[in-house]
Amino acid sequence: MSDEPASDRGFVAEVEIGVFEPGLRLRVPAIEESLPVARQVLRALGDTVAAEGEALEDAELALTEACANAVEHAYPDGEGFVEITLSPRDDEMMVSVRDFGRGMPPGGADPPGGRGHGLVMIEGIARAVEIRGDGGTEVAMTLAMGEPAVHTVDGAAPGVQPAERVIRRLVAVVAAQSDMPMDRTLEALLVSEMAARNSLRRLVGDRARLRVTRSASTVELRLGPLEEHGGAAAVMESDVAAIGPVVERLADDVRIERELVEGVEVEYLVLRIGPRARASAA
Repeated sequence: MSDEPASDRGFVAEVEIGVFEPGLRLRVPAIEESLPVARQVLRALGDTVAAEGEALEDAELALTEACANAVEHAYPDGEGFVEITLSPRDDEMMVSVRDFGRGMPPGGADPPGGRGHGLVMIEGIARAVEIRGDGGTEVAMTLAMGEPAVHTVDGAAPGVQPAERVIRRLVAVVAAQSDMPMDRTLEALLVSEMAARNSLRRLVGDRARLRVTRSASTVELRLGPLEEHGGAAAVMESDVAAIGPVVERLADDVRIERELVEGVEVEYLVLRIGPRARASAA
C-alpha cells in the first residue's frame, strides 16, 4: 500500500481482501471523511457473513469510535493513515484499528473538548479490547456478530463473493463523497461492479487489491493483480449487444498498468470516471 501523502493525490482508500475468505485490510487517510468509508466496509463484510442487524450496528459504533480517536489524536502535526483489519468468524469479528502516529493519550482518555466517550463506549460494546502501543496505537477489539442467519463456510456465506460485495460498497461511499452528478455516480458504481466481477476470476493469487482515488469530481479505481491480458478480458466481458463493452463506454479512461510482484509481471486494471456528460447512443 502507498505511503504517498493523501493531499498529493486527493482522498485515497486502499483495500486488500481475500477472495475465498472475507478477511481484509483497509487503509484510509486519518480524516473525518474516512469514518463512513470504514463503516460501510464493515457493513459489507458483516452482511457477507450474515451478521445480526443489531450486533452489526453496535460493531459499527465501536469501529467508528476507534477510528475517530485515531483521526483526532494520532497526527497533531500533519497527515497520516489509519489501517483497519477485519477478520470475521461465525459469531464474532476481530477488528484492529491502528495508526502510525502519536495515537490516543495514555490510557485512552479523551483530551479536553474530545468526544467524551473513548474507550468506555468501545468496552461497553466489545467482548474484549486490547490497546497496543508500538510505533503508534492499535485498538484490537473482538465484536459480536450475533447468530448467523445462514450456515457459513470458513467465515463466508456460501455463494457470496466477499471481495465483490466490499468493493461495490467501498466505491459507492467514496463516489458519493465527490461532486459528481448523481447519474455519473451511479455509472461509477455500475462500472466498478462489472470490473470487479470480471476481474476477480483473473487474479494472480487469492487476494484482491483495490485502490479508490477521489478528487473533487473524479473517481479512479485500480484493481488487481491480474494475469496477463486479464484487464482487457475483464473489460470485454462487460459487452452488451448494440452497446459494446459497458466499462469502456462509461469510463472516461481505461488503461492497464503493469508491475513486478516477486519477479512476476502482473496487471492492474485502472478506470477513471469523471463528471462529463456522455453522448447518447445514435
